[in-house]
Amino acid sequence: MGIPFSYSFRNLLTRRLTTVLTVSGMALVVFVFAAILMLAEGLQQTLVESGSWDNVLVIRKGAETDVQSGVERAQAAIVETQPEVAVGVDGRRLLAKEMVVLINLPKRGSNKPSHVVI
Repeated sequence: MGIPFSYSFRNLLTRRLTTVLTVSGMALVVFVFAAILMLAEGLQQTLVESGSWDNVLVIRKGAETDVQSGVERAQAAIVETQPEVAVGVDGRRLLAKEMVVLINLPKRGSNKPSHVVI
């Protein structure tokens, strides 16, 4: 014979603090999980919408970001000759050989250094 439902319900009312803390803890876990999923979905949508299938950033092997990468001029010239690179109406390759320069500047409101990309 099982415990009647009324006994369980009365027990919840008798132990209000434990019940409230348990429900609050479960709600917090659900909220954090939902917030992380929403953040991941929003980040993915932003990256997909701001990107373009015909826009490519070339970095060297082993580099994880453009700041860590270094492509020499000769290597960039080799990439420019590839047939996959689009050609503009004037016949020139649509390629930008850009440099990334980092400088250290103090943050506003404090003297802590911060990297600034130029």
